[in-house]
Parts: sequence; C-alpha cells; structure tokens
Amino acid sequence: MKKVTLLLIIETILIVSCGKNKEEQMLYDYQQKNAKVLNFDLDDLDFKIISVEKVADIKSSDSMKVLKQKLAVYLKREPKQTLIDTLSFKHVKDILDKLITQQDTLYKGYQKLVLSAIRRGDISSEYKYKSERKKIMKEKLSNQKTLVEIENLEKLYTQLAVNPDSILASKFRVKYSQKNPLLGNAKQTFEKIFYTNSQQTEFVKSESVEKD
Repeated sequence: MKKVTLLLIIETILIVSCGKNKEEQMLYDYQQKNAKVLNFDLDDLDFKIISVEKVADIKSSDSMKVLKQKLAVYLKREPKQTLIDTLSFKHVKDILDKLITQQDTLYKGYQKLVLSAIRRGDISSEYKYKSERKKIMKEKLSNQKTLVEIENLEKLYTQLAVNPDSILASKFRVKYSQKNPLLGNAKQTFEKIFYTNSQQTEFVKSESVEKD
C-alpha cells in the first residue's frame, strides 16, 4: 500500500512539473488567441516556450515620469532632464491660455480689417486679411487642441499620483518557437517583450526586442 501511495505521489509531481507555470500559460493563451484570429490552432504550429523571464514591474511612478516627458516635448522636441523634472502642467497651460487669448484678439482684429476692406471695395486687402484671419484661427484651434491634450495628461498624472507605488503591469522577456504557416510552416524563433495587465493574470501587449 505504501509503495502504491509513493508511486501516486511521484506521478503527481511529474505531471505538475511537466505542466506550464502561470507565466507560460499566460503566454500560451496570448499566442493561442492570436492564432485563432488567423484561423489556426497553436497546437498545430508546434509552439514551444524556450524561456519566460520577468524583467521588471511597471509602477504608477514610472508612468508619471513618462507623462512628464510627454509634457516637456510640447515645449521642446528633445527636452533635457532638468526641464522634465521641473516643468509643471500649470506652467504649460498658462502659456497656451495666453497664446489663445492673443490669437483670439488678432482674429477679431483681422475680422475688422476684412469688413473695412469690403466696405472700401479693396479686394486685394480683403483677400490678404482673410488669409491672415484663417491662419490665426488655424493656430488658435491647434493650441486649443494641445491644451485639451495636456489637461488629459494632467488628469491621468493626478490619478497615478494617488498611489505611485501601485503596479500597473509587469514586463517579461520571452523566447519561443513555432511554425509560420504563412512561410510554408517554416520553424521560427521569436524573442519579444510582453506586458501583463495590472492584475498580472494575462499578457495584454507584446513588442519586438530592440537589437543592439
């Protein structure tokens, strides 16, 4: 009886050890979903997991840094770190509010000039001022759009700041192989970066690994 029990325990251990761990199952499910979209089944593609390695947890504080960098880009294409660290949302919004106000004043000024040119029958000036009026309106609308984008960034930044240590996702480096039915079932090996959801229960995004 003891021998039978021992054998059952060993068999159970072997079955468990041969199964997929949590991250491997997440990878399998993610790839299976993609395969199904193309009307394939992953099991028919000789899918094999070579490695699944956790790289890092992505916290709210990490995303906050990215948002500050995006904010700085509105002022400079390649901002220095000192600008990124010190720049505030209020400062950028104040700059845009001032520009929008100035452009609104200019638009009204050109509108008066257009009407004056029409009354004088000065067609050349009329077209000139209409062109300038249109240009100012385009710039104003662009700045208003930018202001809305920055307000949305600020809203997200504020939400993340409530709990900066919370984990938003986990980053994994993954290597696997499978047949490519689009290339005559040629066996290919892939190395990618995968990201989980905040609950770390599934992979939700993948991207190619940047080559050095």
